[in-house]
Amino acid sequence: MKRRARAGLWIAGAIALVGACADLIASDLPLLARLEGELWILPCLTHPAALSGDDNQSLEARAGSRDFVLAPPIPYGPEAQHPGGATVVLAAPSGRHWLGTDDRGRDVAARLVHGARTALLVGPLAVLLALFVGAALGAACALGRSADLILGRLIEVGLSFPLLLFLLALQGLVGGSSLVEVALVLALAWWPHFARMARAESLRAAASPHVEAARALGASPVRLALRHVLPLAAGPLLTAAAFAVGQAILVESALTFLGFGVPAPRATWGELLSQAQVAGLRANLLLPPALMIALTVLAGQLLGESKEEGS
Repeated sequence: MKRRARAGLWIAGAIALVGACADLIASDLPLLARLEGELWILPCLTHPAALSGDDNQSLEARAGSRDFVLAPPIPYGPEAQHPGGATVVLAAPSGRHWLGTDDRGRDVAARLVHGARTALLVGPLAVLLALFVGAALGAACALGRSADLILGRLIEVGLSFPLLLFLLALQGLVGGSSLVEVALVLALAWWPHFARMARAESLRAAASPHVEAARALGASPVRLALRHVLPLAAGPLLTAAAFAVGQAILVESALTFLGFGVPAPRATWGELLSQAQVAGLRANLLLPPALMIALTVLAGQLLGESKEEGS
């Protein structure tokens, strides 16, 4: 494996691990606790009803001499406001809050960690949807001249809209009230780019000798597209998808920064950037999410370039 691919995999894997283990890294509830003779295992994941209304601080306060509370590294959830209220709003980094607090007294480090989960849900889902639609329509262009004429014009229409304006218009139509809807909006804006590439690769593959031989043997147009043309176009499409995941996360953060992305109170990197802008570009709100976005885009670039060079 080439050095770029390894670096991209390490970065992407680290961010994916943070997102997947967000509740084990930052949560209101402990990893393990023994209270009043009862053992609680991973309440940070199960959120038992018996501990509703409690957090790590309150559980530690009521723990007896034989009890214990093992809190996560960041003992705050992404939506929990510090009990100190206004006294810890926009607090500077400290031993209690590693990256300080935001304008609502929420722990920035906890929101940064859970923002990784949001990014890794929205970005790959949007790219998968766009890749599926784009590859299907692009491969269908190889079915014949009529299909290519109709679908080719449809792809050109989709590419003619400015991306940001198209995204904002789609967001207004769809509503964007959930992660899935935001991913759907991104996919609707991105599929023409995959379709254009799939069309070019499919038309080139359709003229290859083994596809011509399959056609001469009587293979149907649909079988030709699915069994012979699309596999030949898969390599470049997967390379483009690797690039697109980081770009999709970047666009989602930009939409959230503008107030049109993932709705509050879900933690996102774009929301942290928006808060940094409102708070006068505070470094503890600005630099961590900007770094995470940059690393995510870099991972996609490294993986895409290594795959492109190897193809």
